[in-house]
Amino acid sequence: MKNYWRMRDFSIFSVPYAYVDHSSYQADQLFVQNKVRMKFKGECAKADSSYRIVFCKVRKRDAERFEEAIEKLKNKMLLLGYRDYPDICSEIAKMIEEGMKAREKGEKVCDN
Repeated sequence: MKNYWRMRDFSIFSVPYAYVDHSSYQADQLFVQNKVRMKFKGECAKADSSYRIVFCKVRKRDAERFEEAIEKLKNKMLLLGYRDYPDICSEIAKMIEEGMKAREKGEKVCDN
């Protein structure tokens, strides 16, 4: 189960990420415990969902610790009773992969 994605960016100092979290921001405590510095860049969520995709930037030297912390988020969510977390992550991963494939083919991804 993939619950985070490394995004593309041209920065030499930071790495952009997107990850799936609960509306109670369970990942924040893991970042503090693992001494990960990050900058919050935004989030998006469906109106009827308690989960959200959080966008952030992490210093390159903290990227490995960030990924270790976000891996622990999977177990934390299950221990806290969010049993649908793996399904939500899989659903989001599928949408992202389909969007990336469409973008590679030059297809229109959004109807804006």
